[in-house]
This record gives sequence, C-alpha cells and structure tokens, in this order.
Amino acid sequence: MKHVSTSFRQIRTVICLTILSAMFLGAIAAGSETNRPPPSLAARLNKAHAETKIDDRLNALDAVGKTLASSEIPEAIKTAENLKQLRERVVFTESVLKRWGELAPAKAFAYISAMPEGMEKVESIRSVVPLYAKNDLRAAAAAVTKMNPGRSRNEAVQMLAEIWAKDDAKADIKWVNGLSAGFPKEEALRDIYFIWVHLDPAGISSTVQNLPPGETRHDLIINVAGDWAALDASNAVKWAEALPVEADRELALATVTESWADAEPLAAAEFALKLSPPEMEQRAVLAVLDRWATQEPQKALSWTAKLSDENLQQQGIARILDVFAPVSPEAAARWVSQLPAGPVRENAIGSYVEAVRLWNPEVGARLAIKTADPASRESRVEQCFSLWLAWNPESARQWLNGTDFPDAVKNRWLTEKPSQEF
Repeated sequence: MKHVSTSFRQIRTVICLTILSAMFLGAIAAGSETNRPPPSLAARLNKAHAETKIDDRLNALDAVGKTLASSEIPEAIKTAENLKQLRERVVFTESVLKRWGELAPAKAFAYISAMPEGMEKVESIRSVVPLYAKNDLRAAAAAVTKMNPGRSRNEAVQMLAEIWAKDDAKADIKWVNGLSAGFPKEEALRDIYFIWVHLDPAGISSTVQNLPPGETRHDLIINVAGDWAALDASNAVKWAEALPVEADRELALATVTESWADAEPLAAAEFALKLSPPEMEQRAVLAVLDRWATQEPQKALSWTAKLSDENLQQQGIARILDVFAPVSPEAAARWVSQLPAGPVRENAIGSYVEAVRLWNPEVGARLAIKTADPASRESRVEQCFSLWLAWNPESARQWLNGTDFPDAVKNRWLTEKPSQEF
C-alpha cells in the first residue's frame, strides 16, 4: 500500500474553501431575506394593534405612520378614519399626515386645508406648514391665502410669517400687508418684526421709527437699541440721538447706554453723564451701574463715589452693593469701611446692611455698629443681630457682650423671639 501524506498547505486550502462556501451560502440566504417583500400596511397595523398596553399600542401606531411609503398614504388615511378608539385615530392620523408632509407637502397641505376646523386640523397644520415652506416657501404662502377662515388659517399665517422672516423679512412684510381683511395681519407683523430685530437691528431701525405709536413700537425701539449697541455702540447712539420723538429718543438712549455697559461700562457711564434732562441722565447712569456691578463692582463703586450729584451717588452705591454684598460680603464690607466719615459712608453702611443681612448677618452687624448716628446704629445692628442670634446663638451672644450697647438693649435683643427671616 502506498502511503499518502497531506501537506499543511493542502489542509489550509480545504479549510479556506469551506469558509468561503459558508459565507457564499450565507450571502445568498441574506439576499433572499432582503428581497422578501416587506409586510403589508394591514399586517403592520395588526401587529401594532396586538400590543396590549395602550402606550405601547399608540407608540406602535405612530411608528407605522412614520415609515409609510407614498403609495401607502391613501390606504393609511382611510384606515385612520375607521379606527374605533379616538386616541388611536388621533395618534395615527397625525403621524400619517406628518409623514405625507415629508413626502409630498403640497398634497398633504391641500388635504389638511379641506379638513373641518378643529384641534386635529390645527395640529396637522403645525406639522406640515414648516415642511411645505422648506420645500417651496412662496407656493406655501399662496396656498395659505386660499384657506378658509378659521384658527387653522391663522396658525398657518403666523407660522409661515415667522419662517419667512428669517429668510427675507421685507418680502414677508409685503406678503402679510397684502392679505385681505380677516387674516391675523397685526399678529403676523409683530412676529416678523421681533424676529427681524434680533437678526438685523440696524436693518430694521428705519422701519421701527415709522411704526405708529404703541406697545409694539415701544418694545421694538428697546430691542433695536439694545441689540445694535451690543454690535456697534457708536452707530446705535447716532440712531438713537436722531429719533424725532423725544420719548423715543430718551428710551433708545437709555437702552443703548445700558447695553453698551456690558462691553465697555466705563465709556457707557461717562456717556450717560452727558445726557439730558437730569431724569434721563439718572436713568441711564443707574442702568449702567446695574450692569457694571455684575462685572467689576469695586471699580463701579469707586467711580460712583466720585459723582458730584449726591442723590445719584447714593442711589448708585446702593444699587451696586445690592449686587456685590450678597455675593462677596467681606470684600463689600471692606470697601464701605474705607470710606471717609460723612453722609456717603453713612448711607453706604445702611445700603450694605440691607443687602447683606439675609445672607451673612454677622458681617452685617460688625459693619452696622460703625454707624455714626446712634439711632440708626442701633436699628441696623438689631436687623442683623436677630438673624445672627437665630443661626449662631453662642457667637452672637459673645459678640454682643463685647459691645457698648446699654444692658437694657442687650437684654431685649437676647430675650426677643429669634427672627424667622431667611
């Protein structure tokens, strides 16, 4: 007998051929599975209805609607109309119509427009109008104008106006102004203006100043001034100063100045001091200080302390401390303490105590006791001490014993019911 030996190379070849054969057969099987026609709409709906839990069933119906082919839409709509449960009908109809809007927005919109007025029509309009506008904005606008009066038409007009405003606000305004009586023109125009103003405050500025007096014009002036100043303070100031109506001019300048303070608080503050009349100056300065206090409160305080107008100075310091003291009680207390004796310091201590006592009554009491006027000193310390005593009795009593208040005052504070403020 002849001995036959099998080489390693031969064995490897046999193994590789076996693997390739298996892969080939698997590919054929997978291909045959892929080529199998998908389940019919009826079969998919039956599967969805087989879900016993209502949430699972509604989700399954929604999923069927989201995956419809164009050819299945007519059958799906008829099926939706015949569903017995209201909740199933609503969910499936909305899903079908939204899917139709994705596939053929003009046809879907035409169908929805012919539906009777009601929540279902309104919700479907909300789903399809953005899809139609994305596909052909002007065709969508023409279709909307042909809708019958009702809430769904109003919704469609306002939605389309908002979408169009982001692309071409002037053309959008022209379209809305051309609508006949009965359309929500005023509401649509307002929506357009408030989208346009944030996209291009300089571009809308001339339109705004030509609007009739009223809430919309007032609010838009604030928006133009604030947004424009954040981008280009110099030109925003020029626009505001050129406004022919005094009330508009004052409103715009105050808003420009406040917005300007977010980027350049010192420049904005110096500009505010030049405004007139005095009421306008005060309003603008305080608005700047409100913004400056959130950035560099100590610099804002130092600038305010040099103001010659004592009333404005007092109000300004109080506004800054109202922001600064609760966040940084110790730093704010040090700033107030270094002020020279006099009305500015006295008022600043009062403002500090009012701002800090609910957050850190201990540091409030320690600064309040430095008040020069005896009556104010006692009142301010008491405001802080009552809370300090409630929160940390041992520390508060120890501190009070070391003060020079009369024993009768000390005993009254110690025996009074602790404050419940927080």
